Amino acid sequence: MCKVNAKAEEYETFFILGQDALFTNSRLDRTTIPEGLYAYDLRDECDGNINELKDFVLVNHWGTVLVKEPIAGAGQGVQIKPYDYNYIGDTMTVDEFMNEQPETVQTQTL
Repeated sequence: MCKVNAKAEEYETFFILGQDALFTNSRLDRTTIPEGLYAYDLRDECDGNINELKDFVLVNHWGTVLVKEPIAGAGQGVQIKPYDYNYIGDTMTVDEFMNEQPETVQTQTL
């Protein structure tokens, strides 16, 4: 399992569970994540949709997100519905994310 340096990665801007986030398909080396950011893995059930956010995912790893606030319940796993996340469409580095608050809009499909 290859892990990448979080500070060297370029991320997609993302929105999940009410927070602006950075998304990567890579597994991040948790020791390289700057203080003040929280990393969570995303799982899918082979259907192309994210269905769980967790501290660490070994099987069916969809990607990893970085957020500025901890997400309650991530140790046990948080169920994710399609309206809980959105790809914003820009790219950003960790430094840019930490120094700028991107303006994002969550669109919800019911």
